[in-house]
Amino acid sequence: MLTNKELKEKGRKTVKSHYLLLLVLCAIMVLFGNEFNSNAGILQLDTLLGEFQNAQEQLGNSSGSAEGLNKASDKVSALRDRIDVLGPGVHNTQSVEVIRDILHNDVMDGVELANTLEEQFEESGTDVVGHTEGVLAYAINTITSGTLALYVFYALDTITGSQEAAKILFAILGLIVSLFLFVGIPEIYAVVLRRFFMEARVYENVPLQHGFHLLKIRRCFRATLSVAIKDLFYFLWCFTIAGIFIKRYSYYLVPFIVAENPDIRPREAISLSRKMMYGHKWETFKFEMSFFHWLLLGVVTLGLSGIFYYLPYKVAATTEYYACIRSIAKEAEIEGAELLDDDALLAKAGEARLYEVYADTKQRKAEIDASAIELTGKQKFFAEKLAIWVGSSENKVRYQEQENNRYRLSEDLQALDGKVYPVQLDPRSGPDNRKVSHQINFLRCYTIWSLFSMFLLFAFIGWVWEVLVFLVETGEFVNRGTLYGPWVPIYGAGGTLIIVILASLRKRRLTMFFAIIVLCGVMEYGTSWVLEKLYDQRWWDYSGYFLNLDGRICAEGLLAFGLLGMMGIYILAPALDTLFMKINARLLSSVTIALMIVFFCDVVYSQIHPHTGKGITDMGARSVTAVIPQPDGPKLSPQMRI
Repeated sequence: MLTNKELKEKGRKTVKSHYLLLLVLCAIMVLFGNEFNSNAGILQLDTLLGEFQNAQEQLGNSSGSAEGLNKASDKVSALRDRIDVLGPGVHNTQSVEVIRDILHNDVMDGVELANTLEEQFEESGTDVVGHTEGVLAYAINTITSGTLALYVFYALDTITGSQEAAKILFAILGLIVSLFLFVGIPEIYAVVLRRFFMEARVYENVPLQHGFHLLKIRRCFRATLSVAIKDLFYFLWCFTIAGIFIKRYSYYLVPFIVAENPDIRPREAISLSRKMMYGHKWETFKFEMSFFHWLLLGVVTLGLSGIFYYLPYKVAATTEYYACIRSIAKEAEIEGAELLDDDALLAKAGEARLYEVYADTKQRKAEIDASAIELTGKQKFFAEKLAIWVGSSENKVRYQEQENNRYRLSEDLQALDGKVYPVQLDPRSGPDNRKVSHQINFLRCYTIWSLFSMFLLFAFIGWVWEVLVFLVETGEFVNRGTLYGPWVPIYGAGGTLIIVILASLRKRRLTMFFAIIVLCGVMEYGTSWVLEKLYDQRWWDYSGYFLNLDGRICAEGLLAFGLLGMMGIYILAPALDTLFMKINARLLSSVTIALMIVFFCDVVYSQIHPHTGKGITDMGARSVTAVIPQPDGPKLSPQMRI
């Protein structure tokens, strides 16, 4: 057994080699609560809310001494603090009161409270964190005010025709949603997180797609159930003094066991953890206490040290501890140790075993290399860095095919070299894992004519989208955009620049997504600033949107651009390129040149006579060029049928 110092040293090495990935994973963990132990607190929520309501009533009715008022006020504050620490999302206790009103047949009071809260939340917005426009603001206002709960209740009431039946269904639906949000997601993430850390301690590369391991092998429910039952058992043991401490360490390894073997049954995982931890509880306690100074540092740094280092460091060191206990259990051949069957997850497989499983990998690589088209000079630069093809169409097709085949083979080659977890050695690896998937060939090179054609098409799609949004919102048809023709240049330029400038990031999807958001944000902000300086007018204004910057860009718009950009890079652009390749090259170039001439004439004319007017530059109280439609949800009225 390694010493605590050795375990922590190995954990530090893991964090150092995979810092950014582990930091992001642990930051997500923080959203679900500290190591997911806050789930049991949700069972106390209803009781605490009842106490909170009674305390508020007592405070309101207090007419005694100042000392009595202070005590009542302190009780209200203490209860609010207890409710706030139960877990993420349980912050606005007044919005929870709307749900309580529904369940206690005080729907009218719930309606009035929801309307009041929604108005207060809208008025609480700032220049940046607006709450009056857009989908994000609407969703936040609706959820935090309790209005969404009332919508659901009214829908159930309409369907069933019975208020009592609607209340029962509402309670059941609420329970299901709560279990999913506060139990299902955190518990399954606890397993995914630990599997990532187990891969990170052994392998040089940890692909993000490995995070979908449970989904791929269809073991999400069983894994979630195993960890949830462990938490339930521990919650029940917490009613005993000994259970609080002993059972915490008895069940300590369950998430790691499930991460290694998602096939294991809940009772088997709990039983195996108990057997593996027999005789190790006290040393585990001392191991955890060795991090106490990090907790103190977290208090001093307001939690920043925990997010940016302590959490990934602690989980990495705990993963090393699991590896040691697992090794001891396997050597001692304790009952159930055979269920710890994913040896390649904890240690690299031998070369002989890897070559046996990946026997055809080298051969496939040799076949690709034998028929490869090697580019040189400017042709290589344009193809690899900008996804622009210079050369014959026949060579373009062959080059694209070989690059996509190489990409699909790359993970198998890394597995063969011991740089990444060998998926084919996973005991739960089925036939789907062993086949090279037939994906879209997104590693494309585009001709100049294809890019010009896409620019015009994207600009036209953007124009159609803007026109439809305004039509839905106002019922009026308006030729949206800065030009007179059916195109919005920022959509065309954005779509084309994403393809060209970000071409080298296509193999890294997560990086690509954030790069698209940054690129589109810079373009949209810059375009808005230039247009306003030139013409002293705005063609769009996101003031009032949640997380906007000077009204020029906003969070939901950039998120939409990010998602649409990903769709364009990996689906739409390759499909369009395939279509354009089927068209006669001379015909495609002729049509493209003609349309580009018309487009540039429109640009020149619009410089002299700017396209302005109603629905274009009349930016009043509300924005008219939102990237996403703005649902103006009707206020609930007490006169609505109950």
